[in-house]
Amino acid sequence: MEQILDIFKISFAKGQAAELLGKTSRGENVELYKFRLSWSPENAEANDTFTFEWYYPIVDDLYRWTPTCGERRYLFPNWCGYETSTLSMGAPICSHYNGAGRNRYTWSVDECAKTVRYKSGVREEDGTLENKLQVDVRQFTNQFETELTLYFDTRDVALHQTISDIAAWWTDDLGIRPIVPPDTAYDPVYSFWYSYHQMISDKSVEEECRRAKALGFDICIVDDGWQTDDTGRGYAYCGDWEPTKNKFPDMKAHVKAVHDIGMKYVLWFSVPLMGIHAKRYEEFKDMFLRWYDYGNHGVLDPRYKKVREFLLSVYKNALTEWDLDGLKLDFIDEWRPDDRNAPYSPEMDIPVLSDAVDVFMTQLITALREIRPDVLIEFRQNYIGPNMRKYGNMFRVSDCPYDYTKNRVGICDLRMLMPGSAVHSDMLMWRGDMPAHLAAVQIIHVMFGVLQYSARLDQISAEQQVMSKFWLRFLKEHKDLLLNGEFTPYDPHMLYSWAKSTKGNACAVGVFLSGKCVKPDAADTIYIANGGSCDQVLVDLCGSYDVNMFDCFGTMGAASRTSFDGVKALNIPVGGLAVLTKVR
Repeated sequence: MEQILDIFKISFAKGQAAELLGKTSRGENVELYKFRLSWSPENAEANDTFTFEWYYPIVDDLYRWTPTCGERRYLFPNWCGYETSTLSMGAPICSHYNGAGRNRYTWSVDECAKTVRYKSGVREEDGTLENKLQVDVRQFTNQFETELTLYFDTRDVALHQTISDIAAWWTDDLGIRPIVPPDTAYDPVYSFWYSYHQMISDKSVEEECRRAKALGFDICIVDDGWQTDDTGRGYAYCGDWEPTKNKFPDMKAHVKAVHDIGMKYVLWFSVPLMGIHAKRYEEFKDMFLRWYDYGNHGVLDPRYKKVREFLLSVYKNALTEWDLDGLKLDFIDEWRPDDRNAPYSPEMDIPVLSDAVDVFMTQLITALREIRPDVLIEFRQNYIGPNMRKYGNMFRVSDCPYDYTKNRVGICDLRMLMPGSAVHSDMLMWRGDMPAHLAAVQIIHVMFGVLQYSARLDQISAEQQVMSKFWLRFLKEHKDLLLNGEFTPYDPHMLYSWAKSTKGNACAVGVFLSGKCVKPDAADTIYIANGGSCDQVLVDLCGSYDVNMFDCFGTMGAASRTSFDGVKALNIPVGGLAVLTKVR
């Protein structure tokens, strides 16, 4: 069956109905359509679908952005597949913008917890965007109607503004309130994953933490390997979450030793994964959402109360018994729609997966904050939707070793999508023979996020150590400016060629692509970090400034008084920094 309501063609099965409740404006060129959807018990049993379809003329729409698009910014054809948004993966936004990074057509929906499928693609026949949104009804447990609001923004504003405004809509109008990150969520992190992988022990962690603290790090994250002697990088030994005595004979004493060094301690857990070698495998083997033969591990199903209670006890006990400062909760996006997922069983007390995840995560963050109000909880892409901000306070770019482009893109995307949250880089790594200025480029590309670092400190060169110490000091001294200022990323179609952050009388600029002209705000103090590939940056500025150049080690070079009247080239070393102070 089909029904036309305003600009929408809505398709559904017999027994379903759709009603347009109203159309309202949220300022100029921002419109909201509110619908009531209803269905019968038979529709719920059959898991019937509502499909919304509508069109928009393509005039200046050159690129496409979604929260999980990564580097794929091109327009899709209308025969492309759907993207999925659910509580534990992605977020329902689709934005089209032009070559100047200006919004042309962005739409979103208020259903951020249940599963929705969406897409926008070019219709070859008439040069329009064909947009579709699908919602299945069985997931609305014991409900036979719901309301759905679609949000449309056609303003001529920067992409980052329309994305941040939708995030504000979710927060302010829909009441999806993120938890406020503790101050420590913004402190630089030393991670043991890329540097050690599973080859860790209490002694190696403590030795590396001493080096990390001397360099300027305040938090360590101990990753996979503390709970198993296996070093095969799989998850067949996950699930019991007991420290292996061969590596960590006394976890509480070990955590205290790291605290005595002056670092906070965050410990990794692959939340839903349990392997065939876990002692509790037999107990839970019939409560898996999905099984992976290649890894001999499964995904625990949170629709079972016993699973939720077990996992909750694991994290509460770890936090209290070992005096941890936080948890790195990994693989939450395994709790997602998948054709391989186990069907509903009467033994489940919550029939819908997204509901079960919400119940568990709400119980978890409540319990952990009762134990430690400033507990650190790290999540990573792609579980970065508005509901996830209710449970976590550190959001990290997904794994991208050595890939400073993906790291930069992830930082900028997450800063747009979750203003006010602590956005972390993926861990940086490099070889000991990499020139220090090239390693510095990696740091500059993530300077508008919290630095996570995973170069092995007993193997990096002396030059890399000096460089890292300089840049860590800069990031910490200017943390408020870099992480809490008014953040503006430029050229999203070029994966962000530069960005700036301004707060008070200071402006910080990160240059990521050589040859681009950057335009700092005319602040009293301007910092320009050169993350490009040549020792020159084009700067568009007016006024007289004292300019001091620093190389990647923090060694001061040329100093001059420079008058700007438009675009001027500054000879900033690659991996280095220019500090401009306005002359009164």
